[in-house]
Amino acid sequence: MSNQNPERHTDHMWQMHMQTLMKMKRSMEIAQIIDDTLYEYYVIEQGKPVPNWRYMKDQDWWIEYLKSLGYNPRNP
Repeated sequence: MSNQNPERHTDHMWQMHMQTLMKMKRSMEIAQIIDDTLYEYYVIEQGKPVPNWRYMKDQDWWIEYLKSLGYNPRNP
């Protein structure tokens, strides 16, 4: 971080750090809103577990998810 006094809010490095922190904070807020919304839709409204689509690296996860729900994955 900048060694400048944070009271000097016109310092370019300090401004860059603050912009980065604010973007990170906003990204975390958006991620939390998405997680809450998915939980509400799947668990509360549908009574189903939230699919693990964000963390799975398997390309066929959607087909397996549809099969686990009893749907034909080839028929939209």
